[in-house]
Amino acid sequence: MRAVRKRLAMPVVVLLLCHGTATGCAGTPWEDRYVDEQASAMMAESLTRLSKSPPQYPGIPLRSLTSFTWDKLFVFTELTRNEEIRNKTGFSFISKNGHVGEYRSLLIFVDGSDFAKAMLLRDGKTFLLGYESGKKYSSHARLLGKRDSKMLSLADQTDFEFFYDPSLEDEIEDKADELWRGRKKSVPLGDLGFAWDELHVIEPGSLEKETGLSCTGFEYQSALAAFMVFKHRGRIVRITEVSNALFPPEHRREVSGRKWSSKVRMTVRDEENRAITLQEP
Repeated sequence: MRAVRKRLAMPVVVLLLCHGTATGCAGTPWEDRYVDEQASAMMAESLTRLSKSPPQYPGIPLRSLTSFTWDKLFVFTELTRNEEIRNKTGFSFISKNGHVGEYRSLLIFVDGSDFAKAMLLRDGKTFLLGYESGKKYSSHARLLGKRDSKMLSLADQTDFEFFYDPSLEDEIEDKADELWRGRKKSVPLGDLGFAWDELHVIEPGSLEKETGLSCTGFEYQSALAAFMVFKHRGRIVRITEVSNALFPPEHRREVSGRKWSSKVRMTVRDEENRAITLQEP
């Protein structure tokens, strides 16, 4: 994921696209012909506002910041050349040897197979936007804040970050504390505030193989933890970490590699070290 520097907006006008090629007045800069200046300014204003208090999981739908119809979004980082943009989107509105300007991000919104709108966000020291350059994002994409950071990250349903909920780890640890504070033999794990019917405990090295999601380079992921992956009706709905202190690797072998139901309970595995395990009723 490329962390794009802070951005504002750039001049603009409207455009006409025919068969994947933009047309306009010869000699006029592509930014003036094809980028929507007003929409760019509004998006920059929204991102600036959000960066002051970055939204945590589940984030803010990007669609809520737009007022037009679209179902796909391509984002390109600074210096991306026309050829790559054309190959990814099918549209060509930068000159043959041209590229996205330095310190800028180009957002191309598409509706079906039609061009919907282009925005150009420029470094204005008002927000930080993180994304994967050239990736096709769906209209389900969300903006998420990074922990202890003002960065806004663009995440889609194919991204680990789209499902990762760090606050869920705290909730699970609070439930585990009931084993010690209340001297209980077990506590239910099913009531976590969202619908789920299947739980898998997965080691970091097996996450991509088992879920198709990669946490490589993801700053929240710790080497001293495993993942709890929650599903509902066969689809992933949440992912969180569980620490080695609470769930030691030598005991995780007992629970990894199997499917747990929402009736599962946490029980004491090692009272002296306050380690837990899972148990079906």
